[in-house]
Amino acid sequence: MMKSNIRFLILSDTHDSAFPSELPPADVVIHCGDLTMIGGMSNYKAAIKSLLSCDAELKLVIPGNHDVSLDPTWWADNADEDDDLEEPKKAIDLFNKSGINLLSEGYHSFTLKNGRSFTLYASPYTPEFNGYAFSYGANEDRFNPAETTLSDLGKAVRGPMPISSEVDILITHGPPQVPCEDYRLDLDGKGAHCGCPKLWQAVQRIRPLLHCFGHLHEGYGSQVVEWCANGAKSVADPVVKEGNIIMAPEREACKTLLVNAAIMDHHGDNNVPWLVDY
Repeated sequence: MMKSNIRFLILSDTHDSAFPSELPPADVVIHCGDLTMIGGMSNYKAAIKSLLSCDAELKLVIPGNHDVSLDPTWWADNADEDDDLEEPKKAIDLFNKSGINLLSEGYHSFTLKNGRSFTLYASPYTPEFNGYAFSYGANEDRFNPAETTLSDLGKAVRGPMPISSEVDILITHGPPQVPCEDYRLDLDGKGAHCGCPKLWQAVQRIRPLLHCFGHLHEGYGSQVVEWCANGAKSVADPVVKEGNIIMAPEREACKTLLVNAAIMDHHGDNNVPWLVDY
């Protein structure tokens, strides 16, 4: 008997106002962060209401750099006098009580009612930018163990839980920086590549079947990395079916599907979410 697919609905960077009014059904919804523009309890409640309207068995969310009060450390250091210092706890409780999985940084495994299962690694952290939340500095490597780090980061500050073993899916708020000529999923509004090379090093090591992210709105799109013994052999566009549907590669294909699912578009119409069959 052929095993059934898991259909993932993937979106990111809805920033309060860009959450689609109608979404197709899926088994799993993944939101890659920036549910809001600047946090706020009323905005989290609205995001939760939108997520709960999705026809999906499982809903997975990570924060982004704009979801500032979901980062307790950032909030403790930056909250104004009239801000509620308990907002991080209250906001996290909102998600927990809703049944939506607000993923902590690290490994998570899920099994659906049909018996299909998958393992993922999640991280909301991105390179420091304008003092926003969930950030890391140039001398910090959250994603790689010391023995596998880039040569010029031998003394780098380590993340609390680097990516050390194979996973099916990688969910991060920001994109990797892929050193291939045709790669475009980390472009900013000026056409510059702003992805993280340390995250890319981790992607090369673990080679997930799917890596989804957002953060850089202009990089919206999907591409497939084909692997060879020494790293990335090529980057190409996947076959996209009507309805923005893509098939994730099989493990033996030695490929990784990269998806930038940023919904907000600063040039007019918002982007549409991705459907990935795994």
